[in-house]
Amino acid sequence: QRVVSLLATALNNLVTGELMQMTVTPAQRCSMDYYLQKTYYKTAALISNSCKAVAVLSGQTAEVAGLAYQYGRHLGIAYQLIDDILDFTGTSASLGKGSLSDIHQVTAFLLATSTLKFA
Repeated sequence: QRVVSLLATALNNLVTGELMQMTVTPAQRCSMDYYLQKTYYKTAALISNSCKAVAVLSGQTAEVAGLAYQYGRHLGIAYQLIDDILDFTGTSASLGKGSLSDIHQVTAFLLATSTLKFA
């Protein structure tokens, strides 16, 4: 039951992230906090809750499950940051999609700020 709850939370977060992306205002588009929150919901929520579910299923302590969740959160956010940066630096052939196809979702300012902050 606990694992089902984690995966239901992840699904709810994915929907929330998609809605955030579709309804973003110009002010929100320039907000690092908004970008990271949307990135968590759209990408990292599934990874973090899945990592925690594995810990729960394998009988790990609550502390280990929490660490697994944090690992998944950071991994998911890092993955999405790289994917967004590749929109600026990659080619259509290397990305498997049009370069700059996600430009309306992320600004160069936010990506540069993220890179400096997390470096």
